[in-house]
Amino acid sequence: MKYLAIIISLVSLQFFQIGTQNIRTSGSFTSSFQNTEIVNEVCFSKQALQEDFLQMRQTLEKNHTSLYEYTPKGLIDSLMDKNFGMIRDSMSLNEFFVLLTPIVSKIGCGHTNVWMPMSYWKQNVVAGAFTKEEQIPRGSILLEINERPISEIILEMKANYPADAMNSYFIHKAVERRFPMIYARRFGFPKEYRVLYSLPGNKTCKKKILLPATNEAVRSVVFKNFNNPDLKLTLIEDKNTAVMRIETFIYYDKVPYFTNYLDSSFNVIYEKKIDNLILDLRGNDGGDPFCAVPLFSYLEPEQLPYFAEPYGKYSEFAKPIPRAEKAFNRNLLILLDGRCFSTNGHLCALLKHHKIGKFIGTPSGASYKCNAGKNTTVVLINSRIMLYFGRSTYAAAVSGMDKTVPIIPDIHVNETYQDFLENRDVFMESAIEQINLLNR
Repeated sequence: MKYLAIIISLVSLQFFQIGTQNIRTSGSFTSSFQNTEIVNEVCFSKQALQEDFLQMRQTLEKNHTSLYEYTPKGLIDSLMDKNFGMIRDSMSLNEFFVLLTPIVSKIGCGHTNVWMPMSYWKQNVVAGAFTKEEQIPRGSILLEINERPISEIILEMKANYPADAMNSYFIHKAVERRFPMIYARRFGFPKEYRVLYSLPGNKTCKKKILLPATNEAVRSVVFKNFNNPDLKLTLIEDKNTAVMRIETFIYYDKVPYFTNYLDSSFNVIYEKKIDNLILDLRGNDGGDPFCAVPLFSYLEPEQLPYFAEPYGKYSEFAKPIPRAEKAFNRNLLILLDGRCFSTNGHLCALLKHHKIGKFIGTPSGASYKCNAGKNTTVVLINSRIMLYFGRSTYAAAVSGMDKTVPIIPDIHVNETYQDFLENRDVFMESAIEQINLLNR
């Protein structure tokens, strides 16, 4: 029997799905309720929320680049009509939000979403083991939150989270990464969080009320990739192997920093005659093509186009990309997971299509195309809920790939509960094993 449970660690709330794969979320589960005024208790008139709903609908119908690509217009219209009819007087912000999420999740666009206004997070936040003390032993399995089974909570979250082509791997990882904030958006801020959990390695159950954390502590983990994480090159000399860890391409204002990292890293690899390169793209959910394209230039076997068509300021990327002087042409291993999204999806689709390297991990959260663009945020006039949408489509220069199918690894890796308890990096272990096989 397959089921979803939650494994609690010191810095992250871990999900474990027996028979399929395990996922993990950012932080154990707590809340902050320092202020007496709770935002989601503010109520709105029926007319105000109807105005907001119509604003959302009209914005999407007028501006979204492919609103009916994955769900027929009739079904989208029917869902919109149904949820519009469910608006009533004196609804809270949280209750209205829950009417919007089933709609955006059916569009099949990972860049289309609704987000609570910033004031919602200033008052309270659902957080995690971001406090200094460990409230629950690492490796415990969370069973209930406020008497509601965790399986029901996860099911509701996953059913209402958007992804490109409804990609289940991306949704799985998004719920893992953003569990605290998704919980707050869907269920609001109860006065306390009563959890039922079983201890690591046994079936003994315990209950506890968890302590609060701050909004800033949660956001520093959930949105880590927006903080320009350091880029590093690691050499495993006895394996003649280099490891490049690229957590994100979100270096929009630091492109020279990123390209300098690439140039210096590949210079080291070239000068030292490194035979094996492990490109670790786990957790990379996209960013600037001006970062991804230079990386591609170091990996392509010949000059190849990056984008399928000329897209505005990226028009030059539809032409063959000049190959880097010290391009890598030996054994390439790419670590991949369900957080692969957007620009990272483009890059990985190109590598897969041209048979560049070997992918190790789980299926990606993206395919070769996605929607994005400029001026893609609208604030609903009354509730101040933020609507994000894809105004333009961007596709990698590939052919014969199915837009509904993720990038499938050549070697599948599934982390087990025991792996987690032992702090094993089974993705990296699998890559090293492949290198060992080559060296025999």
